Amino acid sequence: MKKQWILLLVLLLTMSLAIIGCGDEDAEADETENGEEVSEENGEENGEDEADEEEIDEVVEGEYPNGTYRGIFEDGGDQQVSIQFSVEDGNLQDVRFRHLYYGGTDYGDLEEGDDLYGIYEQHLQIAEYFEGKPVSSITDLYEPGNFVDDVDVASGATLRGNKVLSAMVDGLNRGLYSPAGEYTLDLPDYQDGTYRGIYGDGGDQQVSIQFRVEDGNIYDLGFRHLYYGGTDYGDLEEGDALYGILEQHEQIAEYFEGKALNDITELHNPGDFVDDVDAATGATLRGNKVYSAIRDGLNRGIYSPANGFSADLLEDVEDGRYRGTFGDGGYQQVAVQFYVEDGMIQDLSYRHIFYRGEDYREMEEGDAFYGIYEQHLQIAEYLEGQPLETIYDLHNPGEFVEDVDVATGATIRANKVFSAIMNGLSRGIY
Repeated sequence: MKKQWILLLVLLLTMSLAIIGCGDEDAEADETENGEEVSEENGEENGEDEADEEEIDEVVEGEYPNGTYRGIFEDGGDQQVSIQFSVEDGNLQDVRFRHLYYGGTDYGDLEEGDDLYGIYEQHLQIAEYFEGKPVSSITDLYEPGNFVDDVDVASGATLRGNKVLSAMVDGLNRGLYSPAGEYTLDLPDYQDGTYRGIYGDGGDQQVSIQFRVEDGNIYDLGFRHLYYGGTDYGDLEEGDALYGILEQHEQIAEYFEGKALNDITELHNPGDFVDDVDAATGATLRGNKVYSAIRDGLNRGIYSPANGFSADLLEDVEDGRYRGTFGDGGYQQVAVQFYVEDGMIQDLSYRHIFYRGEDYREMEEGDAFYGIYEQHLQIAEYLEGQPLETIYDLHNPGEFVEDVDVATGATIRANKVFSAIMNGLSRGIY
């Protein structure tokens, strides 16, 4: 699995940015970053040359186990794309969108004749295009105008194929959601420390998880958020109709205490170790969501290190623009965009900073928590032009972030920014 992830990431990092979009349905030129207007086109004016066909053929040699995969793309506080697809003998099957959302519009709810229905039709064309194609073909999404027809007011250039690509890469990074047959997992070594990850689907963050890794084993697994179909399971009390589901998740945490990371494959068959509780059966429990959240946490790297850490994990990152997010407790809390140029980080900006009901990007000087926002700007300034491994300094923000009003360097959760950056890198060039 490690080899597969690396091979896909290398492929993605070698691709260029090729989409210059326009149109009201995805008018990202109207979005702001760090309080200033930023256009999508600004991110593409220095696009790299495309990798030639021979390079691509040489890189795409990874094999993905047969089964179903799920991934998401988030930005600006919203889950914008949720996708599911199957892999069979290295080819894509049954690509479908579980959620399509942007700017207040849920495209899955649109009907023929609605103004933006053409965008939804284009996504259906994407799904049809990839049927039976090799996994490597997902890089075609960098140029969706080559295979997506103009529909009504929607053009192939308007469609943000890179969002779909990012969601598909996320799905592959998370590993199998539902296996088709037997398979084994061979995860790489992970640094000791605390990890956080999420599973999202259908527009919601459904699972938020924290766990500790020590010598390749899992400890202190806990659920920070459990949500599905309008029910927050963390709020349930004994006697509530669905309380048994919460108890089953507690059984999961207990079962994996001290187990090896590779044992998380058992979550695909939770009925083997989770007891039936009231109306909840082991078959009812969606252990694959927990599996996906754990894999997401590992992909993001250490959230809180234990006994130091190594910063030598960021080598040969391709030049380009990246986007990533950090979510927890049911909310997207940090969304970032940044560039990598010759191994240096450039132009880090925030597309979303949110915590406990506060949108920090909307604050003005003099607001109670404006100091927190200023500290985030200090992070961006500190990282500008620095080697990529400098992001590991975010585990000790008090060394370079100044105290601002009521906000101290210890107050800022810079590890959330670290997690968002790592998430962006794992998805490849945006």
